[in-house]
Amino acid sequence: MELLARQPVVVGIFLIFMATALMVAVFFLGSFYFQQHLGYNPILTGLLFLPVAIATMAGANAAGRLVAKLGLRALGATGLLVGAAGLALAGLLLSPVAAVIGVAIAAAGTGVLFVVASATALGSVAPEEAGVASGVVSTFHEFGASAGAAVMSSVAAVSLTGGTTSGFTAALVVAAGAAVVAAVITTIITPRTTT
Repeated sequence: MELLARQPVVVGIFLIFMATALMVAVFFLGSFYFQQHLGYNPILTGLLFLPVAIATMAGANAAGRLVAKLGLRALGATGLLVGAAGLALAGLLLSPVAAVIGVAIAAAGTGVLFVVASATALGSVAPEEAGVASGVVSTFHEFGASAGAAVMSSVAAVSLTGGTTSGFTAALVVAAGAAVVAAVITTIITPRTTT
C-alpha cells in the first residue's frame, strides 16, 4: 500500500489506465465501425488496423528517444494531446480514411503513454520493489481496458445497435475530450523528476 502513495507510481498508474482506455476505444469502436457499419470482413478490418500497430510502435520508439530531452511530464501530456487529436479527427470526419488516419495518430500518442507510464511508475522504485510496482501497473492496464470498453460502448450504443454513425462520433469525441483533460491532469500531477 505504501507503494500506491508515491506520486510517481500514481502518475504511472493514471497514464497506463488512460493509455489502455484510449487504445481499447480505438479497437472497440473501430471494429464495430468497419465490420458492422461498413460491412468489411474481419481480414480487411485487421489490415486497416495495421497502421495502428505500426503507429503504436513508432510512438513508443520516439518516446524512448525523447524522454531524456523533454522529460516525462511534457512527454506524457504530449502523448495524450496527440491521442486526442487523432480521436477527434476520426470522430469529427468519420469516414473509412479519416478513421484509419485518426486512429493511427491516436495510437502514436498512446504508444508514447505506455513508455511514459512505465518509466514514471518504475523509475522511482527500488530494485526489490520493481516486481510489485510492475504488477500494479499491469493491473491498472486491465482496469483501463475494462473502463474504456464500458464507457465507449455506453456512449456509442446507438451506433452499435443501429445504422447511424452518431454514436461512433460521440464516443470518439468523448475519448478525445477525456485525453485532453488527462493531459491537463498529467501536467499538474507529474513530478519534475521521478528519481
